[in-house]
Amino acid sequence: MISENRWQHILGVARKAKKFALKFKPNDDKFAEDMFLLGMLHDMGYEFNQSNASHAAVGGEILKRNDYRYWQEVALHGDETIENMSDELFILNCADMSTGPKGEDFSFDERLAEIASRFGKDSRAHKKCVVEVQKLKADARYSKIS
Repeated sequence: MISENRWQHILGVARKAKKFALKFKPNDDKFAEDMFLLGMLHDMGYEFNQSNASHAAVGGEILKRNDYRYWQEVALHGDETIENMSDELFILNCADMSTGPKGEDFSFDERLAEIASRFGKDSRAHKKCVVEVQKLKADARYSKIS
């Protein structure tokens, strides 16, 4: 079930994705709308899944069944092993990793510190987020949104 805090995070990610989309593709309102909706849907798997670890896959599968254009981005968000992110997945991951658990505007470093405080610095969750952030910062597209 999606908690009240999770809803705040979801809305924060959606707004941040819209903001990044407008930096990425100025004057493309449709793209900004699409990225806002992607942000709103990215954590929907929490509603239908007891295991937080696979919420992305669960949400992606539901959206795939419903012919949602960006179902793969939902299914793959937060996966640090992805080498070639679509622009949409890049924007979503940047928005997700710069939004706190209650929708706060965080830097990547603040988000990593928050994840470490919740799960532990040696946890799988923190380690995978560190790798994800390193990939996002190293991506040439990062300069468009930073």
